[in-house]
Amino acid sequence: MIKVLTAFTEEIDEVDGALAELLEQLDLDHRLLANSLGIIHCYSDFIDSGVIKALGRKLPFDTVGCTTMSLSSPGFMSQIGLTLTVLTSDTVRFVSGVSQPVTDNAAGPVAELYERLISGLPQKPALLMPFLPFLLTVGGNEFIEKLNSLAGNIPAFGTIAISNEQDYTRIYTFYNGESYPASLVLAALIGDVSPVFLSVSVTDENILKQKAIITQVNRNVIETINNIPAVKYFESIGIAKGGDAAGFSSMPAIIYLKDGSVLTRAIIGSTPDGGMILAGTVPANSSFDLATMGQEDVVNSSAAKVTEALAVANGRGMLIYSCAGRNWALGMQVMAEHEKVRECIGNAVPYHFAYSGGEIFPADLGGGKVVNHLQNVSLIICIL
Repeated sequence: MIKVLTAFTEEIDEVDGALAELLEQLDLDHRLLANSLGIIHCYSDFIDSGVIKALGRKLPFDTVGCTTMSLSSPGFMSQIGLTLTVLTSDTVRFVSGVSQPVTDNAAGPVAELYERLISGLPQKPALLMPFLPFLLTVGGNEFIEKLNSLAGNIPAFGTIAISNEQDYTRIYTFYNGESYPASLVLAALIGDVSPVFLSVSVTDENILKQKAIITQVNRNVIETINNIPAVKYFESIGIAKGGDAAGFSSMPAIIYLKDGSVLTRAIIGSTPDGGMILAGTVPANSSFDLATMGQEDVVNSSAAKVTEALAVANGRGMLIYSCAGRNWALGMQVMAEHEKVRECIGNAVPYHFAYSGGEIFPADLGGGKVVNHLQNVSLIICIL
């Protein structure tokens, strides 16, 4: 069993005040069990002010996490805040670590970190929690594909770091008070862990259902669809004109994989030769649809999924991540999804909700098999 504790603060500049506020809410002397792990999400200024480093020194357990655009927990919502979620248990062991910086290839650092964490463990982890760096040169898929090859059937639930800087700067992962711009942070849970996973991206009624085949890809660029350049395909169905990507760049792409799982990818632009750039890789010969997403779609789908989660949580805590793309679809109402989640959950269970640069989620293939995917434009929930 895992007990989930949450605390929050907006005190950036006064380090001692921030620590006192967090520790008073947590009341660790009376609530901490034998083994614990802290998960921190925050606005980037908490790094510069020293709060992150001070937390790493003060807390009597490992801390992991990353920056985010905005966050919430019971009684708290903020674009410039910090949440500290503590997982504590007498029957679950937590191990964690940080990788070497990733430059042009994620495989080596991921493998070294994973082997370092699991060596000597009495059993395989029941759950992995990755916190990935946001890198323009190395896609999040490369981390997850390597992790899948090492971990086999172990589910992974986590996020890619993000910030609310428009130029994608000041994005960091955290480990024990240190901040890393290019390192993977990984936690493993061993023992009595029975997580429940839920996810929603685009509702079925918002999918255009003009299914096509991805015929040629280069990593995260779809070069051809139905054997014609991707942008030409969009012109043929009336979504683009004269190679202009504006007609489809705000539309999520729905990718149907051969193993039966489904990916949602954000479309972030087009190449000069007519390719379509996605926020993640996809395999050739997959089926493909487009979808629409607006403010009501985001808020209503979140409400439905969180309500579903609450019905099966039985008092257990929730970890919730939502894609930055969903936030951008909210327009000026940037806290609307947070508000809806708070409305649905209230104080019924402890939770944290943070925005994500990419959502790491285990797809259930049936027969006890899972495969971990990097998703976009999704809201994901883990009940612990």
